[in-house]
Amino acid sequence: MRFFDLTLPTAVENVALDEALVVAADEGAGGAALRIWELDHLAVVLGASGRIAEDVRLDACRADGVPISRRSSGGGTVLIGPGALNFTVVLLIDSDPRLGAVDTAQIFVLERAAEALRSLGPDVRVLGSGDLTLGQRKFSGSAQRRLKRHVMVHASLIYDIEAGVIGRYLHPPGRQPAYREGRSHENFLTTLALSRREIVEALRSAWPGREGDGEAPLALTSRLVSEKFGQADWIERL
Repeated sequence: MRFFDLTLPTAVENVALDEALVVAADEGAGGAALRIWELDHLAVVLGASGRIAEDVRLDACRADGVPISRRSSGGGTVLIGPGALNFTVVLLIDSDPRLGAVDTAQIFVLERAAEALRSLGPDVRVLGSGDLTLGQRKFSGSAQRRLKRHVMVHASLIYDIEAGVIGRYLHPPGRQPAYREGRSHENFLTTLALSRREIVEALRSAWPGREGDGEAPLALTSRLVSEKFGQADWIERL
């Protein structure tokens, strides 16, 4: 398992790097990987099928200069930035039977993360199709991208962003898990009361690996930014 603690300057570059990791693995130029990243500014990231007008409070984003990007995986729209740690896991599908299907793959990865976080004290549970929660309140959502031989599951984990900030830039999602019970962002979301260092160490214990064991596919990332993720017709397509 390769390990990267690597954050590129913009959200667009970071979602492209996640894509590059799974594409490179599937092309035989990489392999299983764990990546950690965290932007130093706020940004909105749409899922592949997310609708900007329905998910994003565009006036607030424009007024505050919050950029909007779109990833290649499914899942809901998220606000990331300082206090939201993102982690990306790329795995060979044949390495475990549970990675063979969409629903079980996501739960497999999230349960492993939850177990590692529980070892530090918080009673973290997986609910819905791939949320990490504390007491029926969500602090992390996830999504996945599947190729022929590899799957990528990535998640944004809130440890120091207030729900009110999220509510300023995002509408409540149209599709909600049953356990949300219609609650607002402020009443549904919470933070994981652990430090960044503790969270990173827990994730690394779940997927042990060495930093610097292989190079990040930065050339492929740049190409994906110019050809897809940085293009307005991709970001604004829905």
